[in-house]
Amino acid sequence: MKHITNQIIILSIAIISFSCNQKHNLTAEIEGLGNDTIFVEYGPISQFYDMDEPLTDTIISTNDEFIFDSPSNGPILTFIFPKKGGFKRVDGSPYYPRHKYLVLLIKPDDHITIKGKLYEYYLDYKANGSEFNKEHSQLREGYIQEMSQSAKIELQLDTLMSNNGDKEVINNLFKERNEINSIANREELKFIKNNWDKELTAYYLTQQRLDTLGKYYKDLNANIKNGIFKNMLESQYLRFQKYVKVREAEENIVEGKIAPDFSLQSLSGSEFSLSSINDKYIVLDFWGSWCGWCIKGFPKMRDYYQKYKSELEIIGIACNDTEEKWKLSVKENNLGWIHVINDSDIDKDVSVMYGIQGYPTKIILDKDKTIIAKFVGESDDFYNKIDELIKNYSR
Repeated sequence: MKHITNQIIILSIAIISFSCNQKHNLTAEIEGLGNDTIFVEYGPISQFYDMDEPLTDTIISTNDEFIFDSPSNGPILTFIFPKKGGFKRVDGSPYYPRHKYLVLLIKPDDHITIKGKLYEYYLDYKANGSEFNKEHSQLREGYIQEMSQSAKIELQLDTLMSNNGDKEVINNLFKERNEINSIANREELKFIKNNWDKELTAYYLTQQRLDTLGKYYKDLNANIKNGIFKNMLESQYLRFQKYVKVREAEENIVEGKIAPDFSLQSLSGSEFSLSSINDKYIVLDFWGSWCGWCIKGFPKMRDYYQKYKSELEIIGIACNDTEEKWKLSVKENNLGWIHVINDSDIDKDVSVMYGIQGYPTKIILDKDKTIIAKFVGESDDFYNKIDELIKNYSR
């Protein structure tokens, strides 16, 4: 019996010892954090730009410390924010400054340690345990205090704009904030140009302007280009290619030019071609189920379609959408005109063909498919133009 008891004691000690020494993916100690709720947003790197929303979690810090273990079997980008680091805007909505986020790449076998301090406008921290996170925190440390001043300006702007403050003061603050916010991109670009063989370079490149990414993408080391950030890089590079084509297309999508023909999948699954519509004015409505302003404009569009549908046809072109969400939105909003869904292939993408840079965009064509006018956003100007055209058509 004594022998069994001793074995139990030894086993218990071993379990306790294992528990105390267990290494978590992330162990953090941040002065000033205290006991707080920690917000976590994350996404698998392989699917990062394919996700509608990041995955979320909450964890608790105790006496300035917290731990986090990745729920994924692959690398994830993780964004961690302490609840007490947030501010309230004048209207009561929360404001979470980017300068107080922990931004981390976490792989399944990582054991990352964070030591830092929470200040009023920024979070200062050092990361160890992986090259990516160590180098990111080191670079960030050099500019974060200066850059965090944009959070102070953001709160000033919120107060001024909520109280109809002086417009010149507001405009000057906007310029100052934008200049401060550009600091990170400048420092990250310097890192990119000196480190073509780093995973951190691949990540930084996805955060740069599209024209910058397009310029430097091909200079990346082949192993990095095809590494864990491959999908993110290719997704952004495709956006860059579309951006270039959109800029080129803009020159041809102007008043007096013939609208290019296209064929896309309709609600029924069959192909619809622009050339199939004759003897009517046509409105090409570029929209998406995700676009709040597009949805907001539908009631008035329905009224105008009912009023003029004998002389006017609307073709709704759903962009950056899934088939399921597109069809559901058409049904829920009771949209009785023709609907097609855009093709993601860059050579068949009608939003690229028509140089679309904002949603909604409405392009009016005459009976010969000549472009009459283009309207970006929701405004009465579009409806006034329709009234004018139909009035003249009916004479």
